[in-house]
Amino acid sequence: MRHISRLTLSLSAIALACALGASGPARALDEATKPKTEESAEPKREESKDTKREDKTEKREDKTGAQSEQKPKAASDEKSAEKAAEKKNKADSAAYLRKLGQLIRARAPGASNLGEGSAVVRFRLGASGAPSGVTVVSASTPKHGELARSIISGLRAPPPPGGSYDGVQSFRFH
Repeated sequence: MRHISRLTLSLSAIALACALGASGPARALDEATKPKTEESAEPKREESKDTKREDKTEKREDKTGAQSEQKPKAASDEKSAEKAAEKKNKADSAAYLRKLGQLIRARAPGASNLGEGSAVVRFRLGASGAPSGVTVVSASTPKHGELARSIISGLRAPPPPGGSYDGVQSFRFH
């Protein structure tokens, strides 16, 4: 009877070893014939505890890794928000400059009795959109410079983005 149970045990071990990919029946027989004692069972329990500890450590590292992935993600979100704000500011500035150009062209005369000439004027628009510090940078004649200065001085623009705007405008009179 003892031989039969050992044979059954050996056959079971061979089948298990083959299923697990062991190298041949000799290895399965060696493993099957080893008697199991309490000493051999205890280290397995300790190994499983160690394995569990390692698994917990890996899980903590995974969580830590996930948190560290979130930090760069948050930084990239901040950068994209900054880029979006910068794009919006540029778009607002471009729209303001288009509007300002329209207002200046509306105030400029189509023709003048001064003849052909040019002028360049530097100015600052305050928070209210009113011009201040209008100076003539260059002009073909003093009269052309004075005309350009009066066009900008009488300008009433909407409040500029950012609170103020420093500009230079050139005029070409026909």
